[in-house]
Amino acid sequence: MIPTRTDAPTPVRCSRSVSGVFPAIVVGNESGEIVMSSTGVKPAPVAIEIEDSAVAGASSAEFLADLYAGLGSHRNDFRNLNLHRLIASLVRGESVLDIGCGSATLLTILRRRGHTVFGLEPNEALVKNANARDTELKVFHGTGESVNTLGLRFETITIIDVLEHIEDDRSQLARIHAALAPGGQLIVLVPAFQALYGKRDLRNGHYRRYSRKELVGKMQDAGFSIDSSRHWNALGFVPYWFSERVLRRELNGDIRTDKAKSWPTRLVIRALHAWYRKLENNISLGFGLSLIVTATRQD
Repeated sequence: MIPTRTDAPTPVRCSRSVSGVFPAIVVGNESGEIVMSSTGVKPAPVAIEIEDSAVAGASSAEFLADLYAGLGSHRNDFRNLNLHRLIASLVRGESVLDIGCGSATLLTILRRRGHTVFGLEPNEALVKNANARDTELKVFHGTGESVNTLGLRFETITIIDVLEHIEDDRSQLARIHAALAPGGQLIVLVPAFQALYGKRDLRNGHYRRYSRKELVGKMQDAGFSIDSSRHWNALGFVPYWFSERVLRRELNGDIRTDKAKSWPTRLVIRALHAWYRKLENNISLGFGLSLIVTATRQD
């Protein structure tokens, strides 16, 4: 199933034009308008206007761009690579939108599994990087506030490590509800345990970390029924707590970068990949640095 058109999409502006994509997805013209067709025939233009107010400012954006640049091919990124594999295994339906898709590694995994994928990303450098890395992706410059301006409804929307960047998270959940097809699925991942809030959260532009009760309650208030909830990344919990709350400094994440590694470090990375792939992705240990909630749109 392809994403369905809504009856009256709101005109918006897009910073990027796209051409040469397949029917029923997205085609852009030289003025930056996006037009969509399920038949391959160009309908009346649907202009997309995208604002960048839903995430933190320039310093956070630069930090995230540098972070993804350092991760490179993600071969050493045992955290994101295994997390994205887990999220991909939870996705229902064909059409998927990832809000705040970063370097779009999740979208590449989903595309290879046969899904029709779209991404919204507020960082222009990451948008260019994602589309250059995988030319079959449809990643557009925009924020979570833009989700209702695409003129499409999706079977699944993912919002991974993003909701904590948005001050009014309740309004964002309501926008996602409206952008889902009837019975559509929402997958949310956020940082867990407000008691862990520290320097890294501040640098990343996080407004909060979440408890299960808070996130589930907000999703239910937005019109979702909860399908599942679990914590993830138990292995990182104690090192993160010790670094942030005891040492009062950020945990060093250089091990995850694409830089050349010594053979002992490579062995550690292989062991960490195995831990997340075989244990954390299959068993919830009851705590962890992240919280994953899946839910269904209720009408």
